[in-house]
Amino acid sequence: MILPDDLTVMVDAIAAAGGHSMLAGGGVIDHTLGLSIKDWDIEVYNLSYQQLIDALLPFGMPNLVGKSFGVLKLRRNHFEYDFSIPRKDNRIGTGHKGFSVDLQPELSFFEASKRRDITINSMYLDLHNFEIVDLHNGLSDLAEGRIRATDTETFSEDPLRVLRIMQLLPRKGKFVDARTIEICRSMIDEADTLPGERVYEEFKKLLLKSKYPSKGLQFLADCGWIVKFPELDALRGCPQNPEYHPEGDVWVHTLLAIDNAAFLLHHVPAKWRLGYMFGVLCHDIGKPATLDKEKLTSNGHEAAGSVSSENFLKRMAAPGEIITQTRDIVFTHMRPHSLYKGDSGAGAWRRLHNRVPLQVLAWVTQADGKARGEADVNEPVDELEMVLNFGREFGKSRIGPVLLGRDLIERGHKPGPEFKTILDRAFQYQLDTGSVDVEELYSAGVAEG
Repeated sequence: MILPDDLTVMVDAIAAAGGHSMLAGGGVIDHTLGLSIKDWDIEVYNLSYQQLIDALLPFGMPNLVGKSFGVLKLRRNHFEYDFSIPRKDNRIGTGHKGFSVDLQPELSFFEASKRRDITINSMYLDLHNFEIVDLHNGLSDLAEGRIRATDTETFSEDPLRVLRIMQLLPRKGKFVDARTIEICRSMIDEADTLPGERVYEEFKKLLLKSKYPSKGLQFLADCGWIVKFPELDALRGCPQNPEYHPEGDVWVHTLLAIDNAAFLLHHVPAKWRLGYMFGVLCHDIGKPATLDKEKLTSNGHEAAGSVSSENFLKRMAAPGEIITQTRDIVFTHMRPHSLYKGDSGAGAWRRLHNRVPLQVLAWVTQADGKARGEADVNEPVDELEMVLNFGREFGKSRIGPVLLGRDLIERGHKPGPEFKTILDRAFQYQLDTGSVDVEELYSAGVAEG
């Protein structure tokens, strides 16, 4: 194994001070799988927190944001390193924050590793001799794809671990150990103690980092935690017309759609990717509330779903931009198909593009349209090429008005209430015709009072 040069020097400096450095967590998994290491989580033994700071000061001022947990961060040449002191977490209350932290530099590897959530995360790589230290059979679990609690007694002390399994399962494993599922099931009531922000971060990892996020969502159903996300829980058993949805109920359809969305994610503009994934996850959450059980239709589910998606994301304290993107995707996800079938003009497509960029909606349409049992996500739905073509024509940004207030002032208009009327009328004409010339707007008579 070849360490980054800076880390090699820092490990030597820690050793000179009497410390011993062990790589822990995801970095060990990546190393074991032959992947490049993304997370440098280094546990340092035999030094106090202050002694660790002193050993690292020659390499820059460490960020002490995690001081209460014995953690410090140091960035060197595009790498960020998390150094920490071994600790024991002592339960003093309920919930994710109900712990006191006891830093114990002399703690044994076995005792230190017991506080880690699952066995594949409890392995160490000795940064002095590069040997794997595996005290909980993490290597065999990793090889078999098993996600298993490191310590069945302490795992239940932190409910966030259930959501960590949700997002780690599709990325690092194949199945969750039966005993671990039962432990997670026993922790359902603890879910209410989790801060919304932490829930959001785990969903974010699931949606952006997983090849098959459906596996994490199905785990929530398997361990019972899905009840804490009622908008998703309601999809289970919600019937659909088998003529259009041979795959099954809305839950099955959603799982297929979210995996399609993950496969297509690279097509989506970066600033829209998380909103796109949440949008596909939530695109049909309005169906249970609007279901006609006799006809198996859900007319108006887009509007109902936009409200439900907003509530879903607000509870997990998602950023406002993500809430807006998700809500708008849910509200408009059927529009490309409707406009295509209705042979609508370019004006309608421009208005839709100004709500959600067509470069985003195109892939929502594809993910949704191909969530039909054995459908091939690589085979374009009928409207895909039209949506993409309009998207390329309109550009990546919203279509802005050609006529501005300053143009009216230059023409002798005095600012006043009529400005808005004129500007709105001109903009609607611009959207209808695609006009990009102020003189054309005046010639058409839409820029005059």
